[in-house]
Amino acid sequence: MFTRLFCSKNHSTDDEAYNVVESIAKAKQLYKELIKQAHPDKHPNNKDVAEELTAMINNNRFNYRELLKIKDIVNDKLA
Repeated sequence: MFTRLFCSKNHSTDDEAYNVVESIAKAKQLYKELIKQAHPDKHPNNKDVAEELTAMINNNRFNYRELLKIKDIVNDKLA
């Protein structure tokens, strides 16, 4: 019985570790997409906004949830 509980707990930890790794992998891909989309050189008329968004993107480089929120902001302000 102890082994069953112990294995169950390890499995939960493995799932959490997998989710973190998966989140970082998704964040990397989304980061690349957003940094290209919001680059200040692509938006000479909105350079200040693009620089601010680029800084936000860089500060949240590994945070997938925040990058998703920033993606909406980029689409609203620079589209």
